[in-house]
Amino acid sequence: MSQDFIDELSRQNVSVWDRAAQGSGGVWRPIPVAMEPVIVEKSSWDRLVADARVVLSAFPVVLAWLQRPENVQLFQRLFGHLSGIEAEAAAAPPEKNWGHATLRFDLFWQDDELKIIEANCTIPAMQAYSDMVRDSWRAGSSSGGSTGSNSGDLLESLLALYQIHGGTKSRPRIAIVHREGDSQLAELNHFEQRWGQKFQTVRVTPETFAREPADLYYRHIFAHKVDAYPEIVTSLRDWRKARFFNPVSAHYEVKGFLAVLSAIAGDDALAASAGLSAEQRRAINDRVPWTRLLPCERDTGEILRNMDQYVFKSSSGYGGHAVFIGSEWGSERGDTSTQARLRALMRSNDPVTPKDFLAWIAASPGVWVIQQRVSGRRHKSKVITSSRDVIEVDGFVDASVFLNSGAPPLCGGGVSRFAAGPLVNIGTGGGLAPFAVI
Repeated sequence: MSQDFIDELSRQNVSVWDRAAQGSGGVWRPIPVAMEPVIVEKSSWDRLVADARVVLSAFPVVLAWLQRPENVQLFQRLFGHLSGIEAEAAAAPPEKNWGHATLRFDLFWQDDELKIIEANCTIPAMQAYSDMVRDSWRAGSSSGGSTGSNSGDLLESLLALYQIHGGTKSRPRIAIVHREGDSQLAELNHFEQRWGQKFQTVRVTPETFAREPADLYYRHIFAHKVDAYPEIVTSLRDWRKARFFNPVSAHYEVKGFLAVLSAIAGDDALAASAGLSAEQRRAINDRVPWTRLLPCERDTGEILRNMDQYVFKSSSGYGGHAVFIGSEWGSERGDTSTQARLRALMRSNDPVTPKDFLAWIAASPGVWVIQQRVSGRRHKSKVITSSRDVIEVDGFVDASVFLNSGAPPLCGGGVSRFAAGPLVNIGTGGGLAPFAVI
């Protein structure tokens, strides 16, 4: 099986594009892939998807609450770092920027239950990578599992939004808008090739946007990266008319937003004030671990006594680079990787203690979030490394669920990442695992 798996991964090019590779114009860097699949029972996954949709429905409700005059300081605290069209979107009525072709909730296991730990609404990647890895696994295995396609779900969602917003062509021209040298180029190529079997599909960058008119656009670029391109900004401001999906929604992605959501759902008076329904409160309290802005109702002494129970995140961080797990301070891994990242963040030459870190957060102009750590799921597997060797790893896996908003529920598939340690992210050295719902 291993050679078939490896060959198929190479054929499908499960890789990231490194355009900054020294001495070249860029190189493909294969993504490590676990050979042992992550399997979730269908009944459990269906419950998770249903709850995730309810949690998602609370997002515009909470944004409307944040936009009230009495909450202006909290609004500025959460979104004050945004600029340009991203800042405009945060201040606009919630319905103005609601209608995502795709978004992603990142999940971690607490025993046998999946918990929502982060939201990705801007570039919710890995739909194609997950399909490519699952198909590669199946090429070397007779195992079954769900036969859905995240790439196909995304296309159906784009087409549904196209029709909802006045599109009439049976074969619309689709443009995938991305930045030059995008690291996820293999995923974008997959979309272009797969969707191109039925529709004319092209990839465009901000530099070629005006020369490549299309009937609908799929945005795979951060909005703050296009502020210098007036034609794209104009299209994003009137995205329904331009049929430019996803709408700008970085404000839903900041980690502090999930902390506010969790705090409101956990408080009777706040929930009533914001207008959360009983079902929304239940889903949030069931699926989102206790998450708060720092400082919070738990004092520093209590947090220090129970560091192993917490994870600390920069509200505006991404890729796992500004995520610190409390238990890692005292571990061998923490003495190296965690300490190196903490010293770089705090510009310290000395070892950083938990007390030092919390004091630095209290004085930091940034926004930090504390989240109850969930146990995670161990995953022992042979792993096809980036050099395509096969090694044994006893690590961790997460899961993510893809959803959509503003159209009938069309997305509900998932993806799984793995890593040697509990910080599971491709950007910090992790990889992917085949994901199957059975």
